[in-house]
Amino acid sequence: MILGIGIDWLDARRVERELLRHDWSLDDGIFTAAEIRHCSAARHPARWFAVCFAAKEAALKALGLPVSDLGFFREVEVRFLHSQQQLILHKRSKARSTRMGVRHIRMALARGHVHVGATVVLES
Repeated sequence: MILGIGIDWLDARRVERELLRHDWSLDDGIFTAAEIRHCSAARHPARWFAVCFAAKEAALKALGLPVSDLGFFREVEVRFLHSQQQLILHKRSKARSTRMGVRHIRMALARGHVHVGATVVLES
């Protein structure tokens, strides 16, 4: 049974402008160290950071958590395993998913030249 669905769509050029100002660090509170390493090493870092951000926001929407609280963003982690990506929840977001009865998390990512998107489906 579907317990939650979250969708996010983002203009990667916005992220590219942010990266031109400064590189992201752990102090920004959005990305984990592993996400920063993976995205920074990619051929098009801005697209990877954008898709990672979209996945996090889609997950928070599916969980019914506030996307305005940046502290939640680091509690949702996108793990890059070879050609697959996996969504891992930590701390409050994990506790919320447990209370909801989430047993499976499905994630679909889309990376275009300009737009990126993510869909997260939470299942019992």
